[in-house]
Amino acid sequence: MHPGARTSAGFPSPADDYLEKSLDLNELLITNKVATFFMRVEGDALKASGIRNGDILIVDRSINAVPGKIVVAVIAGELVVRRVESQDGKFVLTSDDPDVAAEVFDGEDVQIWGVATTSVHPL
Repeated sequence: MHPGARTSAGFPSPADDYLEKSLDLNELLITNKVATFFMRVEGDALKASGIRNGDILIVDRSINAVPGKIVVAVIAGELVVRRVESQDGKFVLTSDDPDVAAEVFDGEDVQIWGVATTSVHPL
């Protein structure tokens, strides 16, 4: 044995069989890098859905805004987070807050910026 060579003085760790590469959150949470952006949530309009004030949303512009999806939209010049629903054959944007009126997604006063794919809750 030459100087600097190493040998184990005990048994190998059983965990060595399960070592994985380091965790990359970008790889885990983002499927389309060029179409994805992050934004911080202000307000509790979707609190019952698990999206709280201060959360960071991962938003993908390449995903279609279909009923059931949570989207980032511009309504009358204001950036908001809402859920897409279908009511009476029309797409509407709703919140969990009963005091916030649903907005018809007609393409004129409402612009969809992207679909939220993940909400990160700070501790």
